[in-house]
Amino acid sequence: MKKKVSIFLFSILIGVCLLLDINLLSDLNSLKITVLYETKFFALSIFTGIAYYFFNHKNFHKITKAKKSLSVLFSLFMLIGESYSTYGSYKLIFLNIATIFLSLAKFIGYIYLFNHLFSILDDLIGNFKNKDIKFKNKYLRKYLDFFQKYPFRTSFITIFIVLGIYMIAFYPIVLSPDPSFQIKMYFNEHTKYIDWVIQRDPNVFMTAHHPILQTFMLGFSITLGRFIINDNFGLFIYTFIQSIIYASVLAYTIKFMASNDIKSKNRFIVLLMYLIVPMYLIYSVSAVKDTLYTAFMILFVLKIFDIVKNYQDKRLSYPYLISLYFVILFLSLFRHNGIYVVMLTFVVLIFYTRKNIMKLLICFMAFFVSIYAFDNILIPYLGISDGSKREMLSVPFQQTARLVKEHPDFYKDKDKEIIDYILNYENLATRYNPDLADPVKNEFNKYTNSNDLKEYFKVWGKGFVKFPDVYIDATLNNTYGFYYPDQHNWYIYAKYNGRVTENNLVDYHYNKLSFLRGFIDGYANFFPYIPIVGAVSNIALNTWFVLILSVYLFNSKNKKYLICLIPLFVSILFCIIGPANTYFRYTMPYIFVLPVLSVLLLDYIRGDKNEKK
Repeated sequence: MKKKVSIFLFSILIGVCLLLDINLLSDLNSLKITVLYETKFFALSIFTGIAYYFFNHKNFHKITKAKKSLSVLFSLFMLIGESYSTYGSYKLIFLNIATIFLSLAKFIGYIYLFNHLFSILDDLIGNFKNKDIKFKNKYLRKYLDFFQKYPFRTSFITIFIVLGIYMIAFYPIVLSPDPSFQIKMYFNEHTKYIDWVIQRDPNVFMTAHHPILQTFMLGFSITLGRFIINDNFGLFIYTFIQSIIYASVLAYTIKFMASNDIKSKNRFIVLLMYLIVPMYLIYSVSAVKDTLYTAFMILFVLKIFDIVKNYQDKRLSYPYLISLYFVILFLSLFRHNGIYVVMLTFVVLIFYTRKNIMKLLICFMAFFVSIYAFDNILIPYLGISDGSKREMLSVPFQQTARLVKEHPDFYKDKDKEIIDYILNYENLATRYNPDLADPVKNEFNKYTNSNDLKEYFKVWGKGFVKFPDVYIDATLNNTYGFYYPDQHNWYIYAKYNGRVTENNLVDYHYNKLSFLRGFIDGYANFFPYIPIVGAVSNIALNTWFVLILSVYLFNSKNKKYLICLIPLFVSILFCIIGPANTYFRYTMPYIFVLPVLSVLLLDYIRGDKNEKK
């Protein structure tokens, strides 16, 4: 009887978690209990009944302490996310006795729910079979034969055929603001980026804000296309090259799984994801820097997996090291973050391998020298200006701006002068946007030196000591979408952007297939909201999945494979310290590699179950 009462009470709490908003109780004076009763009571009653029936008739087993800890963390994420999405502060939880009580009830309910979901996930993983797929249709059987015999070739052709539809629809390419500015910089046009930095050469308007290699690829493609046919064809040359690289990497993941004894069923599921989930293909026809960076991130993670699995006590060949060198080199050249991904991963990887320490050190040193030469010799030689210091200061700048907005009288005149020199104090409060740091950073004084920043951080420290809650609010308000699944800010690049056509710089225009573009655009924007299936494109759920993989590996005897997740965690960290909240493009490096990595790790996770049923 006690068990049934307990299940009934927890069922009510789960209903409260999913159906009642804390913000409803933020103003008790204006709250109408009858409205709350009429709008929520029926749904709560139905949900409680369903939950009670489910939990009362299903046998659950105990889960590990690590999974219980993760349930607590996920519950905190839900409360934090709800607080910031509806109220803009964690203070909503502690606003009055009613919000405190409801928050506590939701917290307990979420923990109970997530604990049981982990139990269900254990059963699903334990029952999931790595087996070959079979088709009755003779054409599908023939396709499957090719898929088995030639995994790379078959996957590449399949992906490229479907990708061809996107390439035709968005011919020649999708230019969003960033690549449009890159093209302008290549043709030495004045852009906002040169205004943000100290110009190295007065005759050169290019900066290293965006990847230089990709900027030259875009510009050279246009120049070549202009020589052959026209500018549009040149942009298509870039699209074609990028699509070849991207489709090859996706096809390689299928071949890599086959070489690691992953049966055709799981490989075919991953291939279907690449074809059906629109985010995998639509970014291949977009000129954003993240597409090629993500492709090399996938290759890097697969290299790490291979080394962890096969080369702890086995020597790496020099051809293998050369291929690893080029992967990490291009990873870092296509996005500056790649340097830190490589560095942090190699620190752990070098200590892991026993017979390859010197070889990996040589590979890393060659990489380091190459990047150093590129950044400190080639770029200055070309007269290209360095990027702005402000790009790594989003977090403290947002904290300062929020403090000025909420407590305008806190800083004394001398402190205001220090802030004013760096960020323009006068309109700092009005520029503050809790979800985006760019309005604050845009006023950054490009002549700021290390001494100026030192003085600024002294002022920043005063604010932290006096108002740590404001700093916490500023950071969480700018990041909660990366770990709160109910925050939606989905977007894709599909609309025409004519920046490069200004002053007749580039003759860029879409073709007349507006109907096909509209259909793909509509499908891509609708997909994330399809129940269950659309979850694969949910930013926070993918972040959660990385954490779940970590816990399952930690609980197994194959903890060494946690090394494979280091690049993913570093990518998540860059999202947290980045300028924008819930920004999908920033999450591509870890979201796109998750399907293949999850399948590869599945056997190692479920092969060492250590939980008591």
